[in-house]
Amino acid sequence: MFFGGISLFSDTVLASSGGGRGGGRGRARKRREQGATPGGHPGGRHAAVAVLGAAGPHAPAAGPGARGGPGGRGGGGGDGGGGRLRPLGALGAAAPGPPRGSALAGAAPAPPGLADGTYGEHRHLHLQDSGLRLHYVAAGPAAAPLMLLLHGFPQNWFCWRHQLREFSTCFRVVALDLRGCGASDKPPGRSSYGPETLLEDIRQVVEALGTPGEKGVPKCILVGHDWGGIFSWEFAATYPDMVEKLVIIAASHRAVMADFVARHPTQLLRSSYVFLFQLPWLPELLLSLGDFELLKTALTGRWPGVGEPPARLTEQELDAYLYGLSQPRGLTPPLHYYRNLFGGGPVRRERPLAPVLLLWGARDAYLDPRLGPYLQRRLAPAARLHVLPGAGHWLPEDRPDAVNRLLWDFVGTPA
Repeated sequence: MFFGGISLFSDTVLASSGGGRGGGRGRARKRREQGATPGGHPGGRHAAVAVLGAAGPHAPAAGPGARGGPGGRGGGGGDGGGGRLRPLGALGAAAPGPPRGSALAGAAPAPPGLADGTYGEHRHLHLQDSGLRLHYVAAGPAAAPLMLLLHGFPQNWFCWRHQLREFSTCFRVVALDLRGCGASDKPPGRSSYGPETLLEDIRQVVEALGTPGEKGVPKCILVGHDWGGIFSWEFAATYPDMVEKLVIIAASHRAVMADFVARHPTQLLRSSYVFLFQLPWLPELLLSLGDFELLKTALTGRWPGVGEPPARLTEQELDAYLYGLSQPRGLTPPLHYYRNLFGGGPVRRERPLAPVLLLWGARDAYLDPRLGPYLQRRLAPAARLHVLPGAGHWLPEDRPDAVNRLLWDFVGTPA
């Protein structure tokens, strides 16, 4: 996710320290185990990954902590006084189990739509190389061409709910929880969240679920937003035979961003949060203050959030994102994405071979509107670029109808 700069942090933290918008909303919630989801994909698509029926998509991967409790949502919800921090979950410290009989000893129910079958079938892939389980939601015929949707921060698969319903008539639509996010496994350690590791996860997912291509190589239509778009750029260049078409929504490319910032210094202000996120534990603390007020502002604020009144997130939709992040150690894995942004090996600069669709919001608070055309010139001169007037960063939710229409125009109807 792209925060708008240090001013967003300072202004909102000051406000939330006095109660914030949700500091007094903390409440104890009992947790319950989620039921099993039967089923499986047809054989012959799972060379590297075992497909598991989800025994409650948010039970095993969310960790031992509970959302809420007397003080709020695990990481920083208040005690009714509006601002008391619960550093146990926010800082990722080792947490003892709740006392027997307490409100935290049970299992907190996931918000409506997050773990039930409202938008599709919940399943897990078991990656044989790493042993990780990745959660995903699938909709559409199992034999239809794969459309793989990759989310960003602080979101999870839920941000694609409109596309799951729209494209499931013709495609096998899969909205993945990236490692460390949502109901997917969260291995410890910063090194578990390097870009190369994430690209390998995506490769195994496409290998398992992809549509067989002419050369026998599984392929997909790859759609990525925010961090999901960053990975999609590089995946399409690294594994060109596995990407039939590429859709990038409000996402830069690691190899291009430094050049763009040098020419447009204002982008550095928009991205200043990235440097804060390099620090240990402090970002987790700040993001969890005031019942996660910063994340609420990023997603629902008048300027940075989902701005269109009909599309503004409801309380339940916002909870779909805060539910996992508020678990003990829930913030640290996705923040490790940022901590691995610098250093490492060279970034591939090859242009993707697949046709490219670029979608951008003219009012994106986190990415300069000139970055879209710059990416087109540098990486995909033949790409279709659409800048949506008045739209912000969260396009799949902010402008679902426009995004869906542009996607249909680009991907077409499978033969």
